[in-house]
Amino acid sequence: MVESVCTAAEGLGVSPLAVALSWVRDRPGVASVAIGPRTAAQLDEILGAEDVRLPDEIREALDDASAKRR
Repeated sequence: MVESVCTAAEGLGVSPLAVALSWVRDRPGVASVAIGPRTAAQLDEILGAEDVRLPDEIREALDDASAKRR
């Protein structure tokens, strides 16, 4: 799963954190995403993920990778 997130992040030019938060945030049935930054820099990066929109192909690839881990 981590490899899939990192590959997507590299292709999109964003951080793996942004990809992971965006993917989880947009999953059906998810009402919120819990975060726990320890520094202001971490909070800034997390808040920046709000602007990331994953293309359908990447979302589907992450869904597939997640399903294989179950």
